[in-house]
Amino acid sequence: MKKILFGALIVVLLIFGGCAKADKTNDTGRVNPSQEELMNQYQVLINENKPAGELAGFIEANKTYLSQENFDKTIVNLIEVLQKQLKDYEDKIFSQEINIIVNNYKYEDLIQLQNIKEDNIKNLLQDAFSNGYKLSVSEGMYYFEIDYDKILKDFGGYTSTETAGYLEIMSDEYNKHFAEDAALVISLDELANRIVKTEKYIDSYPDFVLIQQVKQLHNYYLKAYLLGLNNTPLFDYQTEKTKESFLKSYENTIANQKGTKLAAILEEYQTLLERSDYTRSEEIMNYINRVTQG
Repeated sequence: MKKILFGALIVVLLIFGGCAKADKTNDTGRVNPSQEELMNQYQVLINENKPAGELAGFIEANKTYLSQENFDKTIVNLIEVLQKQLKDYEDKIFSQEINIIVNNYKYEDLIQLQNIKEDNIKNLLQDAFSNGYKLSVSEGMYYFEIDYDKILKDFGGYTSTETAGYLEIMSDEYNKHFAEDAALVISLDELANRIVKTEKYIDSYPDFVLIQQVKQLHNYYLKAYLLGLNNTPLFDYQTEKTKESFLKSYENTIANQKGTKLAAILEEYQTLLERSDYTRSEEIMNYINRVTQG
């Protein structure tokens, strides 16, 4: 009897042992690495100062194995590395041997790597694109930026809403900057939408590791909305009066964004503008400085 029970116990243990082992493998038969192992491997790449493209490749290869918490960490680390390594690409594209020549090319040729005669320029662009950067242009000058849109498309579906929200905000800005050459290049109403979006994100995720970047964008947006920019000013340079386009947008925002901090700011701001007869005053400037601090 004891022998029978002992034999049955061995069978049960073998069954459960086999199941436990199967749980650690995927459909291809590969043993799933532990979270600690994955993160250690990723940290080695960072410590060895590997190009951001290698980090992105690691994330892509392991995106189904990483926990969401660790996936978020890898994305944040990837962005930090991209920001750090961006300087190297800036130094190269702004170097004398490249900058003068590259600015003679059309943007379309550069991003498509067509009709580029110089190997050093083509190699630089290929290297930058493969490592998570994109080419942008301002005031006739080419420069590199982080391609947040690619990160969002490749990995946004695997991150938490906190990290995905950050990527969306940065993608919006880097896909279409709110300003160029000291002028607004998006509508005032779209600028208001960006302010509200960043406002809500800051309120929802105040402890996010990259929250300062969102706060900085929020302040840029808010100050531009309340005061305008040099080439899109709130106060007309000739009449010194508040432009009607700004006042109309303020009214739209108050009506459409009820309950937001921006709507409350604009209600108070309208009172100040009316009190100053819709002309620039020290009181208005002090108010703008106060609400855009922090």
